[in-house]
Amino acid sequence: MLAEHWHWLRDQNSWDDTDTHDVRVDKCVNSIKDAVVPNPSRVHLRCFDRLIRNKKGALEELRLRTVFALRYGRNAWEEDGRILNDDLVRNAFNSPFRPFVLASTSMGQEGLDFHPWCHRVVHWDLPINPIDFEQREGRVHRYKGHTVRRNVASKWKNEAHTLWEENTDLWTLMFRLADEEAREFDLSDMVPCWVVDGDGKVERRVPLLPYTREEVWYRQLKRQLAAYRVVFGQSRQEEFLQWLAESNITTAQLQKWSINLEPQST
Repeated sequence: MLAEHWHWLRDQNSWDDTDTHDVRVDKCVNSIKDAVVPNPSRVHLRCFDRLIRNKKGALEELRLRTVFALRYGRNAWEEDGRILNDDLVRNAFNSPFRPFVLASTSMGQEGLDFHPWCHRVVHWDLPINPIDFEQREGRVHRYKGHTVRRNVASKWKNEAHTLWEENTDLWTLMFRLADEEAREFDLSDMVPCWVVDGDGKVERRVPLLPYTREEVWYRQLKRQLAAYRVVFGQSRQEEFLQWLAESNITTAQLQKWSINLEPQST
């Protein structure tokens, strides 16, 4: 687990060409050190009782401390001389250590990465359009994400263990083997760092109540999402998607009309 986390951290820090090797190592070490230390979180619960205060209701607030589930958004407090903020919460969640659950508002659906150790998204509510739906799930479907690494390890771990030598990175070796096979079969450059076939998948959880409007909207949203992925990059996507949703055009027909912008194999 630590070897996998170290590989991912070193890979991410290597994007900055201005850092020396020692600086990158220090960044990796500090990141692991901050993530290992439990980050306490304060959860505020408000209980409603409609039988109090002339039937207008009353609020009783309970404050709980936890390190297993953290809320992402507007966290800023100091405890034991340590400043806890959203950056610290996000970095801790992007590690194999606690917290294992992160609850976020819609502010977490754009521009943030939660893919290093997460492959499951629970939609507590449904977005109003497929673009937002794609943005949410895109947070855990990115470069060398958890699902990608699981599939790479499942397929190439045995061969990599056979070829592994002391003081070498086992994960770099597994990705090299995966890349060699992708080039052999003339696959696109999306394989293996972005997409790898295997049992590991990005999981979607939608807790819908039966016979509700959300159940109908979810079926329509999935159809619009499939169409959006086909026409990604078009102007005025929402209007175009609305027209597609009202037509009888199948996803198979849309795929025939689409232009594949996937990078070719090099």
